[in-house]
Amino acid sequence: MKLLVSNQHGALVMAMLPFLYGMLQGRPHWTHLFLLLAWTGLYLFSYPFLNLFKPQINDKRKYARWAGIYAAASVLFCLPVLWRNSSMLWFGVAMLPLMLIAVYYTKTKNERALLNDFAAIAVFALAGVAAYYFGTEQLNAEALQVAVYPALFFVGVTFYVKSMLRERKNPWYLRISIAFHLACVALLGVYQSWQLALTFTPALIRAVCLPHKKLNAKQVGLIEFAVSGLFLIMLLWATGK
Repeated sequence: MKLLVSNQHGALVMAMLPFLYGMLQGRPHWTHLFLLLAWTGLYLFSYPFLNLFKPQINDKRKYARWAGIYAAASVLFCLPVLWRNSSMLWFGVAMLPLMLIAVYYTKTKNERALLNDFAAIAVFALAGVAAYYFGTEQLNAEALQVAVYPALFFVGVTFYVKSMLRERKNPWYLRISIAFHLACVALLGVYQSWQLALTFTPALIRAVCLPHKKLNAKQVGLIEFAVSGLFLIMLLWATGK
């Protein structure tokens, strides 16, 4: 039986990078494996679940079946997580309003809306904080950083990808992308540390240089995998204890 999964591989990176950063920045525990599996199940669930709200799809039985399978798997893996720390349930509750935003934009056939992208980024940031909290049982300034730094990176990715693909002919997206990346590097360098400024610099370089190249969607995606991996490594270095 072939799994029903989204072909948006970039979204998988956005879902996993904050989680891994939160886990590694906190206190990794062997039970993080169950949390990771539960989060993966929830991520996989989102694709067939949202397809249930697409008006252009008439036969939704396949999506309903797979949504049920992924939901059951996520709940199953959540059980040892909640046994260790029942307060983890509140992170799921916090994600619900953001999921409703995704449902709304799916029903209105406007999944590419910026607000929808930002809502998804917020969900992924919450997952990162959840991974951090699961190990440390603390919601402190470091937990806020776990949410903010990957979120800033992925907001930049959103503007950059739009400037490269769907909004390639719109000069405003290119200007916003460059300005946002430049602001991240400058403000983090002034108010945080030179290490953090350096961490966001590769993203700034590709935001400035690559829009002038004729790259297809696959090439953009592969480069983004590399940039995201480098960002995670450098972020752990910049914020490591």
